[in-house]
Amino acid sequence: MSRAAAGGDGPRRPPGDRVAILTTFLRHPARTGTITPSSPALARAMVRGLTVEPDETIVEFGPGTGPFTAEIQRILPDPSCYLGVEIEPRLARRLRERYPALRVVEGSAERAPQYVAEAGRGRVKAVISGLPFASLPPAVQDGIIRSFDALIGPGAEVRTFQYVHSFALPTTMRFLRRMRAIFGPHTRHAVVWRNIPPAVVLRWIR
Repeated sequence: MSRAAAGGDGPRRPPGDRVAILTTFLRHPARTGTITPSSPALARAMVRGLTVEPDETIVEFGPGTGPFTAEIQRILPDPSCYLGVEIEPRLARRLRERYPALRVVEGSAERAPQYVAEAGRGRVKAVISGLPFASLPPAVQDGIIRSFDALIGPGAEVRTFQYVHSFALPTTMRFLRRMRAIFGPHTRHAVVWRNIPPAVVLRWIR
């Protein structure tokens, strides 16, 4: 396991991001799963080592206020290589305003293969997920895992994270078992202590 690099966390998040996430959490706690945006350190860890070719696509599930999106944008050869799927209308609008060159779809990650096809995109290089699997109902977990399965071909990968304190939860263990059955065991890509709460980046490569 590697630890996130020491040093500053980069530019501070706009205060409005914290308000947007907290408001969304209070309205839909199971969908959001946190009361604060992910840190820049976690965002960097989520994309570390990932490269994208012009004919490849990065799909982001649950971008929220966009901390991972900012890092993904830096590695894109072209804005058309990105597709974000955000279920909360308010957050989807905020993302489109902040990243006008990127395509953000308002909808469910369970329908992501449809959105990718409608966008006319080719091979998916990676799905980067910020979804709170520890708080999602089993049926929703399974629907999202089916999306992973449909989108990820040979050599492509899924990256997500779990908070350190949530690994022992039955819902987290269920998610990991289901993923293992399809993609094999996960790799702990990074442990990020500079996040509230600390998180582990998980990676599956097909």
